[in-house]
Amino acid sequence: MTTAPQSATERDQLLALLDQSTQVYLNTISSVPAAAVNVKPTPECWSILEVAEHIAVAEHGMYRAIELAAEKTTPTDYDVDQKIILGGANREFKFQAPEKSHPKGRWKTLAECVEAFKTSRARSIEFLKSAEALRNKQVQHPALGPVDAYQCALIMAKHVERHSAQIEEIKHSEAYREAAGE
Repeated sequence: MTTAPQSATERDQLLALLDQSTQVYLNTISSVPAAAVNVKPTPECWSILEVAEHIAVAEHGMYRAIELAAEKTTPTDYDVDQKIILGGANREFKFQAPEKSHPKGRWKTLAECVEAFKTSRARSIEFLKSAEALRNKQVQHPALGPVDAYQCALIMAKHVERHSAQIEEIKHSEAYREAAGE
């Protein structure tokens, strides 16, 4: 089964979304003081450091999934694109992250997490600039099930925005404000 490859417009849109989400994330964490990176608003919440670790791990995982994607045997559901774009960053709907992307203390500082993310994001963008036939490759996403590789890259962009919003939520908590000296 073949689907038309992603168009130049789709590629441009994807790269713009990846750039936009990178900037949102970097802006969100730029003002986080070291004293507040481990703050958890509630015991079951992740800290900003843990969210940053998850972002870096998930970014790498999605890149690898796209890179190693299998050939698709079903037509693309283009409605999924809009669902991802419009709802992917929505924090009203909670998803349980796969265990392999849970924070485990892989990096000790926020700067290390950010550097790991930036390295993975740069590699992802470089790959996606020239990748062909992303619509003809299938990825098994842990929350959405089978999606094409182009859609997985859309998820990659929106995932970072989603967790940037989570960091903003943490930054608005009383525990964060106390730790940050606000």
